[in-house]
Amino acid sequence: MISILNKNNKLDEGKNSLNITYPRNVNIIFGNYPYIDVINNLIIDIKNNLDPSMKNYTNVKGGMTNWNYFIDKPLFKNFMVYLINKHQVTHFDIFEYFLEKNTIENAWGNEIKKGDSLNYHTHPCYHGILYLTTGCDLILPELNIKITPQPGDYYVFPPEILHGFEEYKEEKNRYSLIFNIEQIDNKFNFNKKLKKRDQGIKDK
Repeated sequence: MISILNKNNKLDEGKNSLNITYPRNVNIIFGNYPYIDVINNLIIDIKNNLDPSMKNYTNVKGGMTNWNYFIDKPLFKNFMVYLINKHQVTHFDIFEYFLEKNTIENAWGNEIKKGDSLNYHTHPCYHGILYLTTGCDLILPELNIKITPQPGDYYVFPPEILHGFEEYKEEKNRYSLIFNIEQIDNKFNFNKKLKKRDQGIKDK
């Protein structure tokens, strides 16, 4: 759920997207991935594959997997196929670029515990997040909005959107999966030959 933090912010909520007109035009794609069994399996995968060398090495001041852990994982690929099929018609300008030439540059999981935080930062490319649990709000200070996560909620952001959160104060751990979309041809590539798949396939 997206909430306004400043009355000057103007939101135009269309079908599966949100257009923010103040302080600058930004379009955020959102939706909910309804496959709870997949969400639960992704949480287990993150818990079992945290990379100690990444602890506090990045803007994530908490636990995370390797940057590229999920790139070739079937559960993540199925989610991306769902995302493309859901939004490529209404957001063809974004997904044409993605379908024809692009790959997932990085895809990793986060585990946030009480006392952890996320430094405010930006990504130089389109990027997205799939929330696997509830947890603290994600703050986008330049846009004066906050995102309150629910399991299965996902958001795709354009480049250079500042975001983060202060110290995590909840007892229950927060899990999410994040991905960067880059124009690189020699990595995992979604293209127009991809067909809709059964979203309930379990990771192997």
